[in-house]
Amino acid sequence: MFRWILLWAVLVGMPLQARVDRDQVYAMRGGLAMLMDVHYPQRSNGFGIVFISGSGWHAPLRYDASPLKDSGFARLYAPPLTQAGFTVFVINHRAAPRYRYPAPLEDAQRAVRFVRHHAERFGIDPDRIGGVGGSSGGHLASMLGVLDGGRHSDDADPVERQSSKLQAVFARAAPTDLTRFEGRFSSASVASLLGLRLGARDPRGSAEFRRHWEASPAAHVSPDDPPFLLVHGTADERVPFSRAEEFAAMLRAVDVPAQLLPIEGGGHGASFPGATDPPDYLGAMVDFFRERLSGISPPERAVPQVARAESDVERNVVFGMVSGGALLMDVHRPDPANANGLGIVHITGSGWHSPIAASAPQQKASRQVGIFGKPLVEAGYTLFAVNHRTAPLNKYPAQLEDVERAVRFVRHHASRWGIDPRRIGGIGGSSGGHLILMLGLRQAAGLTNDPDPVNQESASLQTIVPWAPPTDLIRHNGEFGTGTFGSLFGLRLMARDPPSSPRHRAYLEASPIEHVSTGDPPTLLIHGDADAIVPIGHSRQLLEELRKSEVPSELLVVPGGGHGAAFPGKASGSPDYVSEAVRWFDRHLGSRSVGQAHAASRADPP
Repeated sequence: MFRWILLWAVLVGMPLQARVDRDQVYAMRGGLAMLMDVHYPQRSNGFGIVFISGSGWHAPLRYDASPLKDSGFARLYAPPLTQAGFTVFVINHRAAPRYRYPAPLEDAQRAVRFVRHHAERFGIDPDRIGGVGGSSGGHLASMLGVLDGGRHSDDADPVERQSSKLQAVFARAAPTDLTRFEGRFSSASVASLLGLRLGARDPRGSAEFRRHWEASPAAHVSPDDPPFLLVHGTADERVPFSRAEEFAAMLRAVDVPAQLLPIEGGGHGASFPGATDPPDYLGAMVDFFRERLSGISPPERAVPQVARAESDVERNVVFGMVSGGALLMDVHRPDPANANGLGIVHITGSGWHSPIAASAPQQKASRQVGIFGKPLVEAGYTLFAVNHRTAPLNKYPAQLEDVERAVRFVRHHASRWGIDPRRIGGIGGSSGGHLILMLGLRQAAGLTNDPDPVNQESASLQTIVPWAPPTDLIRHNGEFGTGTFGSLFGLRLMARDPPSSPRHRAYLEASPIEHVSTGDPPTLLIHGDADAIVPIGHSRQLLEELRKSEVPSELLVVPGGGHGAAFPGKASGSPDYVSEAVRWFDRHLGSRSVGQAHAASRADPP
């Protein structure tokens, strides 16, 4: 009876957890953050559970898509676990159709490794971690159980040196054999996930069959697998009940403990729709983990204390979702007594690229934010330091689309941070300067018919300060075939390509100098005259075009300065370019007449 009262309490939203630490970053993938929510119990039993919700391995291709970790499956199953003392880690992962297998599995493996590496921080035993998953999440949790989870002992990232293997697995309605499609379980979602379709005529030796089989938990069963509890509705038309029977038999055949709890009449769903008088599957889940993770009973552990939050920085604000990955910003707030009600978006220079490793640094954590952002915050501005998708995993214009989303998000939520939505500036260097220019010089009106209210906002900026920006990508291509641009665009512009070619048009469209027009925002360019990466000619050429269009603009030259936020090699007595940036914003963004006049011409009204 108590367990059904507990279930009722979950469904009506009674608070049952001691606390939830949301949006913890466990990996970076091409500028996107993989997030988890950590659900802490009031009293910890020292065991951890990695939780993967079902999604058909897919996510909508919209910035406003709901994170996987916010699913109803997690809201139903996680509270009984925390009530029993388990610490639960509910994760997002990359999803199809944008990302294909094994991307979701790689993320789930990374999550286990991350939890295991930081076990002391979370107050759990690193050798006693279970997994819960439903439907596609059950597939991934099962894979975490049957794969060897090998440690990458030579990896520079200590997280990757940990095992990703679970010690107990609860799988609900899990597709364990992707080569089997009886019933209404559509092969279309699997084909989208794997990038190819398995047809009825494809032989077992075909590439199609091998790929589907390799991605199946059934293909990896071995005697060292952990105990499994399989829960499945007998009326499931999407993943037939027989799949659970067959998988349980395979596990038992190699002496792996495998329980199968049938839900009579239950269909495919977290609460087994259609079930008549279902057994207490939530209680069975809790009892299973208590028994199977307690082989070596750990001492009861204290729940970790909440880390003191920085009063002046709101970290890891999610401003968009991209196929399971999160776009994050940090909001640096000024002293309330000094706040001027104006916002500045900061875009870090990264060559539009980031390392592929899951431990890649975040752009919003760059020292560039400290060099240019801290003085702006001290001057009263609210600074929004943003991440964006990066090459080589993501091709242009993904980078531009993401920073446009960031500006729209800031504008839509302006009252949350006490800023004027009609007066938002931007600063960034190198590739970040390029993106700031694109935000300032291109028309980016709100998408008035978009169902997402954030996208209805303008993405235009009212004052910009780009430093060392590449402004003409065709000119910057130099001897043609530049590898950086080839990686960014997915194609290389060569000398033989005519102006009418797709390559030439792509590079031209991405060049800020091609978008200069009357009414552009006041622009302060900062550039070192010894910059060998982006020659100062880029800024001089752009300045000439801006002045032709009567745009308020200046070029601040840093004598001897090379490429970088500190302008390495700059001559003694060089101008204080950071203070000049602050003064530029004070003059052009802080001026109510100039700021409002420009906002009225380029931004949608709030």
